[in-house]
Amino acid sequence: MSDLPCLIADVMLGSLAKWLRILGFDTLYFRTIEDSELVRTAKQQQRVLLTRDTGIARRKGLGSLILIASDDTFQQVKEVLAALNARSLKVILPGQSRCAECNGELHFVDKKSVADDVPEHVFLALNSFFRCGNCGKVYWDGSHKQHIDEKIRKIIEETHWAISESD
Repeated sequence: MSDLPCLIADVMLGSLAKWLRILGFDTLYFRTIEDSELVRTAKQQQRVLLTRDTGIARRKGLGSLILIASDDTFQQVKEVLAALNARSLKVILPGQSRCAECNGELHFVDKKSVADDVPEHVFLALNSFFRCGNCGKVYWDGSHKQHIDEKIRKIIEETHWAISESD
């Protein structure tokens, strides 16, 4: 699906994990996980470990790790992108992104298939819907999408990153 690196975030970075998923990063996150299991999963799956825990960061033989300094989610996103040297972000098209909740891939679905899963006014007003292949959550372009797009544009403007169209 993507040539972006796979990531795993520690328990302190749930909001960061959601935003990285929105940007298209395959990002594992568990609300509760022992440090040893977190490290083991990162190594086994060759994921970049994102942590705010200096104790984890001091461990030897971790592989790829980014120690997050900021408390602010959007500063954290910038830290990750800078550390990954992501100077050019591809525009993530719906259907090529990830579920913000579970990290599953999103897929375009027929409007009729979501009739019972979305509010009636949304169903009547929109034609494009996406469903998570893992948890089944349905997504659509509503006002929340505009908010997300604004945040992403702000991050890009503040860091002078380039945007290119997805392949």
